[in-house]
Amino acid sequence: MPLRDTLQRIITEFPEARKHPLEAHPLARFMRGEGKQAATEGLGDQGSGLIVQASPGQGNWAAVPWIAVFDPVVTTSATRGYYVVYLFHATEPIVFLSLNQGTTSTRQEFGSRTRDILSDRAYFVRKRLPEFVSAAPTIKIETGSDARLPGDYSAGHCLGFSYSLAELPSEPVLRDDLQLLIRAYRALTFRGGLDADTDADMEVSDFNLPDNATITEKRKYVLHKKIERNGTAAKAAKKYHGTVCQACNLDFSARYGDIGQGFIEAHHLTPISALTEGVAVQYNIAKDFAVLCANCHRMIHRTDDPSDIVTFRGRLKN
Repeated sequence: MPLRDTLQRIITEFPEARKHPLEAHPLARFMRGEGKQAATEGLGDQGSGLIVQASPGQGNWAAVPWIAVFDPVVTTSATRGYYVVYLFHATEPIVFLSLNQGTTSTRQEFGSRTRDILSDRAYFVRKRLPEFVSAAPTIKIETGSDARLPGDYSAGHCLGFSYSLAELPSEPVLRDDLQLLIRAYRALTFRGGLDADTDADMEVSDFNLPDNATITEKRKYVLHKKIERNGTAAKAAKKYHGTVCQACNLDFSARYGDIGQGFIEAHHLTPISALTEGVAVQYNIAKDFAVLCANCHRMIHRTDDPSDIVTFRGRLKN
């Protein structure tokens, strides 16, 4: 189903649907099925490695239903990190396409200061993505509900688009807008995400970086570490490759007993030099990941080519 028809149906049917129980409602099923698929297809070539989820609500209708796109390097949940999301207005025939923030984890940490924190971070994101602000010009949204989450969504909005039912753009424009915001999403991750200190003091001590490394070079290494710490990819790498180090053959369970059972680290094989702002990260577990013990993992990052497991293994034998 086209993306335009999907948004049109949800905007049109939601006011009446919310008067009825959520469970098994046709619109709820549509959002989780065809709606999610329409957003996935709308991503086009930008969709590599991304996860799409749709939520009409849990138990009851959400005040503001959504369809979200997550990069697992950043988050797989709307409760934390940052992500791209369609937010459907609570009362008006409007939908927002938003680069937004996980609000639940922020509220758990900051309590009554949550919206101030979210607003400050949104301002920071716009400063980090200046070239996208003019292209995605909606920098303030009102979701039409006084409930906690919708208000937090409004505070967490960084940039994006606002569409009314009466002036819903064409299918090509909607796809272009979605893919533009995904490029902004990936650019934000490459530039350090929500971490204001990334440019000044990056965590790159495990890497063999020269003292005069540029900000761009440092950003590549930080992104590489985020990829490797992605829990979903790490679990998949262990399931596919096992838990024995592919460089030195260390089996933690054999050496340490029960406490070592299942312990190993995922290593992303894509050369760090190949990580480029705005380019999708590949998640082919067989080709793009290996499993290494903690020592080998740190040492391979000190070699000239951390993607070359064969040469590193030969170094150990010699």
